[in-house]
Amino acid sequence: MKLRTKFIIAFYLLLGVTINATAKTIKLSKQKGNSVEKLKAAYNNANAGDIILIDMNVTFNDSEKHFTIKKSGLTFKGAKNNKGVKYQLSRVSKKGNIIVLTVGHTKFENLRFSTAVNLLRVEAKKQTLTNITIDNCEFLNSRYTGADFRGDFTDIRVTNCLFDDCKFGLQTMDSEILKNFIVKKSVFKRGDHQISIDNAFADTNKIEHENILIDDCEFYVAARFNIALANTRNTIISNNKRMDGGLQGYSQAIHIEHDTRDVLIKNNTMKNDIGNAIIIFSTGYTGHGNGRKIPNEEKIDFGSSNITLDGNTITSSKKAAIMIGYGRGYLKILGNNSINSEDKIIKAYETKKTMEFHIDDDVLMNGKKYSTLKNSKEIETYFFIKS
Repeated sequence: MKLRTKFIIAFYLLLGVTINATAKTIKLSKQKGNSVEKLKAAYNNANAGDIILIDMNVTFNDSEKHFTIKKSGLTFKGAKNNKGVKYQLSRVSKKGNIIVLTVGHTKFENLRFSTAVNLLRVEAKKQTLTNITIDNCEFLNSRYTGADFRGDFTDIRVTNCLFDDCKFGLQTMDSEILKNFIVKKSVFKRGDHQISIDNAFADTNKIEHENILIDDCEFYVAARFNIALANTRNTIISNNKRMDGGLQGYSQAIHIEHDTRDVLIKNNTMKNDIGNAIIIFSTGYTGHGNGRKIPNEEKIDFGSSNITLDGNTITSSKKAAIMIGYGRGYLKILGNNSINSEDKIIKAYETKKTMEFHIDDDVLMNGKKYSTLKNSKEIETYFFIKS
């Protein structure tokens, strides 16, 4: 038995996943039926540790139900294509889902998902799913989501992927448990919310969020947000080469709302030519913007807090670079940040008594050090902060 096979068997046994001791690669092209029937046949013949090799395109008709994965331990891998295009799973039109995953310990590699309402939906129902990897995949042309995670998750990795023309490119929704959720070296184009970590219905008293990392990605201009966080904890947004913001008046490179706490924004280059580069906000309505309207006297209870900026270049053209409403805790801006705006550097309201501002002297604001501005009348042209 090959060493790699022995390692796979030992790994899955350790996780408590039942596997076949003779792990194999199952080619779609060798199965019978149309493309969807071939996919189902390969899946039916697979056991934990097996690779389902997708060496042809799979197309779902509008009348066909999505494909549900209930077996743990499988890898769905696109074969190398001589034409240089990934083999794809798609629908004829944007109706329904393509893949629904309900188990952990699953990997998708070198595939293209295209043309549906939701391209890949991961549903954790009354359980926490763990060890899901999406590597070198493309998510294109969805009416709603590219990769959509619903529920509680640990150890999720999304690497080297492309999300293009998906309303919500990569999304988590209502995750009370979200640990080791890693997004690296991926590209996001068009769409509305390119990454949305939105946990509006998560019970604040039960939230366990650790090591949510968005690192070394590129964000081309969106309709609204490059990254949106809601009711989320312990997030690092780092080393992203470009964050081009959005096209609408209310758009940001980074949108933070609904009692999000403890966010480190480090070594990014971000801008917004129309809206703010960063917003730190409360929320207007509960439940993903569709629930009860929050009256002004309650909004401070939903304010976001404890945001640190470290080593970023931030540029906003028409509006304030950093906009804050009902902020809490602190905003810390370290001395290695450069912040530029044709409007204010920071504009805030209902925040003066509830948020502390820690700004190092060496922070550059439109090319001038904060130390030379803070005790001069010129500071009024850079800040507007009121209760």
